[in-house]
Amino acid sequence: MKKQLLFIIPRLCIGGAEKSLISLLRLLDYSAYDVDLLLFRKEGEFLADVPKQVSITDAGEEYIRFDGSAVQYIKGCIKKLRISDIINRTVYSKAVGSGDYAKSWSCLKKTMTAPKKHYDTAIAYLEDTATYYCADCVSADKKIAYVHCDYRKLVNRPDFDREYYKKFDRIVTISDECLASLAEVFPEYKDKLTVIENITSEKTVKHFAEKPIDDFEADGAKKILTVGRLAPPKGHDMAVEAAKILSDKGYDFKWFALGSGDLEQQIKEQVKSLGLEDKFILLGAKANPYPYFDGCDIYVQTSYSEGKSIAIDEAKIFAKPIVCTSFPTVYDQLTDGKTALLAEINAESIAEKIEILLNDDSLCKALSENLKKEKAGNEEEIDKFYQLPECKI
Repeated sequence: MKKQLLFIIPRLCIGGAEKSLISLLRLLDYSAYDVDLLLFRKEGEFLADVPKQVSITDAGEEYIRFDGSAVQYIKGCIKKLRISDIINRTVYSKAVGSGDYAKSWSCLKKTMTAPKKHYDTAIAYLEDTATYYCADCVSADKKIAYVHCDYRKLVNRPDFDREYYKKFDRIVTISDECLASLAEVFPEYKDKLTVIENITSEKTVKHFAEKPIDDFEADGAKKILTVGRLAPPKGHDMAVEAAKILSDKGYDFKWFALGSGDLEQQIKEQVKSLGLEDKFILLGAKANPYPYFDGCDIYVQTSYSEGKSIAIDEAKIFAKPIVCTSFPTVYDQLTDGKTALLAEINAESIAEKIEILLNDDSLCKALSENLKKEKAGNEEEIDKFYQLPECKI
């Protein structure tokens, strides 16, 4: 008899955890598992990539309305005299603004539809609301929580999350450094912790890299690439500052950034204010970034923090010279001077490392050759998932 699994994630927009989940779902043995995927909203660039064997559900229409415009939701409630719902949405907005996770989740939970089905194992594939929903709203024999970040970087969360992780049989994270982070914050749960890396398939990545693109021309200039959400942890502010330093020194380059997010307008304004419109180009989110990896000269990751960067693993598959900031978990992926140049977490150091590569073709070649010697892709990580007691057939 097949094992009944439920995966939970808010949506399938472009992001590391979302891409990791798609990779896992594409590798799963559907002769052994029946799989449902609960998205809070059925949306996102990766939605079309969900295997046809997976049944997709959502958190219900009430949640979708509630999680949209507060003004529109409250107007609708006023028309129907839904006073308690008006109060709930008002309290929710205040709780989100003040960082009161307990109160905001209490309000949000009231709007969400619980699955009618009972599962053998339910898997919250992202921290925060997916975890809380799995713990409070899902009926399952076993429950697994995924953590895709360096937990020490989350503030004001441990006390609330501690009570929720108590409800899970296992906590999966994506690197040894992330595991150490969780063990430091939650030593009482160290026996629940397991590492399963984000899965990257070399075959799949290189297949999609063959797709044509028409927005990556540089007229002979060096092409620098950065891939990631336009969100505070990714450090695009430092990238733009580093581009300014290089531009002022007269280097001929175009720095392309793939991604979208809350900081998009802020980054656009920063680029304009520094006169870098022709040097730092925002291309938006791309469901298929692989032709850009394949076509760039240097890959740069400017993050303040990461769990385990899928973008770095993808750049490694293409054996591109890499400059990366020295956030704690980077040492699980890169070796300074051998497979990358690691910079301090500031614009000056990032620019300095890029400048070294712009001036030293032999070093670029050496970094690339070292990357080619490393194993590319890690599809075998799916076997670790199969061996989890909560998932084992």
